[in-house]
Amino acid sequence: MPTHTVACPDCDLLLAFSASLARHTLRCPRCGGTVHRRVDTSVDTALAFSITGLLLYLPAMLFPLMTLETLGMSDSGSVLDTLVGFYDNRYYFVAFIVLVSAVAFPLILLSLVFTVTMFARSGRYPAFLTRLLRLYVFLEEWAMIEIFLLGIMITTMKMRHTAEIHFDPGFYCFLALVLTTMAIATVLDRERLWALLSRPGTALSVPSPAADAESPGRTALQTGLVLCQVCRQLEKRSPVAGPIHCRRCGATIHDRKPDSIAHTWALVLTSTLLLIPANVLPIMQVEFLGVPENSTILDGIMYFFKDGSYLIGLIILTASVFVPVFKIIGLIILLLTAQTSNTGYLRSKTMLYRFITFIGRWSMLDIFVIALLVVLVDFGFLTSIHAAPAATYFCIVVTSTMLAAKTFDARLLWDNRQPAANEAIPPIPTAKEAS
Repeated sequence: MPTHTVACPDCDLLLAFSASLARHTLRCPRCGGTVHRRVDTSVDTALAFSITGLLLYLPAMLFPLMTLETLGMSDSGSVLDTLVGFYDNRYYFVAFIVLVSAVAFPLILLSLVFTVTMFARSGRYPAFLTRLLRLYVFLEEWAMIEIFLLGIMITTMKMRHTAEIHFDPGFYCFLALVLTTMAIATVLDRERLWALLSRPGTALSVPSPAADAESPGRTALQTGLVLCQVCRQLEKRSPVAGPIHCRRCGATIHDRKPDSIAHTWALVLTSTLLLIPANVLPIMQVEFLGVPENSTILDGIMYFFKDGSYLIGLIILTASVFVPVFKIIGLIILLLTAQTSNTGYLRSKTMLYRFITFIGRWSMLDIFVIALLVVLVDFGFLTSIHAAPAATYFCIVVTSTMLAAKTFDARLLWDNRQPAANEAIPPIPTAKEAS
């Protein structure tokens, strides 16, 4: 049975898997991370979903999401209106983040999937497709329309007692768009696409680590190899110091991310310092009959608890308070581990790193809720809502912690660990295991 060799992106352990299995997931036995995944769906499926998403995109962005009515007055707003609201209030950085995360990147991702799968279906593979697929991998984390949808739900819960709410066609188009993008993430077989886009001779011939009986548990670094973090192909390390380029996707790859510790520390310290004004300063200002009242993040959370909406209050408390603090503390633990060569609980710390990477984007929930409230609650002298200074600080905290998770190299945690005598490569998955 033919085998391929790959390295774990989180701990660098070399692993072998069957090249003939069409549907399987290979997990690293050392750190528990997903190393290789084949979903075995046709290119046509991803193409169909991307076309559906592109058709839904414009009505989802331009049509009003919902209408609020109170005392004979009404107001409505679309997704594009939310970033205009921040821009009009001169919160330019927040407006930019909403623009890229809720408007621009979702469209770019849909266009990338459509282009790559359309060419793949026709059997044509021009060189630029690898760059497009590489861009998709990079931008996927920064598109946050599913978090925006949760923000719509929370806004509805917050305003249900003070205004009559009607969902407009834009909401249903937006909901369908979110479901479509989630379906694309599920059915898109990246491994198959990378294989289709690979040119002859770009794959490096690597002996199976399962056959290396003398040195079980070897890493790519110890074997003179380096893993491309984009397309997961192994390349030979350069004989001279410096980066090399992946022959399959063209990405610049290094043994370890350059200056990973320094960059991550800088971003973590920035997040820590700005977390204070983000929580102390008002994040929203409510004007009622001309009288302004400031509201902090904690004030908004207490509103839901006093209202009896404990689940919504807990969601916002977790996303806006617990998650940023947890990410900062977790990243500090990872940084200290990498710098002190501490080899205890490495599997748990690597799982902590993956969890931090996963939850980072969900802290944008509060920003999206404020964006919706600014647009929907604008009844002139009666009542209106405006963004406040903490919105900018909080947005910087979220983006800084997300970037910190991207700049940290989890492989640094494992570099000083000596493999145990009984540590060996697991057997190649069987067809039964793959199903």
